[in-house]
Amino acid sequence: MTRPDSVPSDGKPNPLKDVLTRAISDAGFCRQLLDHPDRALAGYALSEVQLLLLRSLDEEYFAKLTPESLEEYFAVDSAVYTPEDAEMVQQGYEVYDADQRDGSASES
Repeated sequence: MTRPDSVPSDGKPNPLKDVLTRAISDAGFCRQLLDHPDRALAGYALSEVQLLLLRSLDEEYFAKLTPESLEEYFAVDSAVYTPEDAEMVQQGYEVYDADQRDGSASES
C-alpha cells in the first residue's frame, strides 16, 4: 500500500521513498532492512538500482535520516534524476562489476 505522502505531484508512487519513510518511523523495519534487506524489501516494486542503493545503507545513514532530509532529497532528486539516469547508473555498475572480475582474475 502506498502512503499518500510518498506519491509525488505527478501521481506516481515512489517505493524508494516508501521504504525510507518506513525506516524512519519503524525501528523494527529499519533493523530488518539493515540485517535482512531482501526480506524487508519483499513486496516493494523497486528497480535494481534502488535495491543496490538500499542494500548499501548502514546504521550511520539511518541515524542521520530525518523526514525533513528525506523530503529535501526527493524534492531535489525529482528535478534532476530521470529513468535514463537510472539506466546509466545500472550500466555503470555492470561495467564496474565486470572490471572487478577481470582485474581480480588477472591478479590471481
